[in-house]
Amino acid sequence: MAIYTVLAPRAPGGDAAPDAMAIVFVKDGFSWPALFFAGPWLIFRRMWLVLAGYVVAGLAIGSVGNAVGEGAAAAAILLLHVLFALEANELRRWTLQRHGYRLIGMVEGRGLEEAEIRYFAAAEARSVPATPSPSPALPPLGTIQPSAEAGDVIGLFPAPGVPS
Repeated sequence: MAIYTVLAPRAPGGDAAPDAMAIVFVKDGFSWPALFFAGPWLIFRRMWLVLAGYVVAGLAIGSVGNAVGEGAAAAAILLLHVLFALEANELRRWTLQRHGYRLIGMVEGRGLEEAEIRYFAAAEARSVPATPSPSPALPPLGTIQPSAEAGDVIGLFPAPGVPS
């Protein structure tokens, strides 16, 4: 399961609940799209400062690689791509926090959709006041009898009240 950090823009009026459509979920860990499509990924995420740094680093490695050799330059560019993919989501969190977003929670899920469902279900449960629901009275502990389908054995253990 992946861990997602949940960020929301700061509310102008104080502690108002953030707009659900403005909440951003950022996965922790490696970013495959950032590995293979770093430039378009940065443009799509509107991470202009990081894009400028990425281009400058690529140009610097390219110019130093011309002096050192093509093999070393190719290895350095490959290393740059892998390191960027490792840190891409952290850079995305940093960019969002620079734009006024704040951390409001963390959630885990198998994917983004499951993480969103878990987060909003937990948020709804926190916002609804707990009211005791009427429950049927349970019989005292010693009086529950096994059903007719259960037989004398439950798994590897005898049913309660059945002599072994």
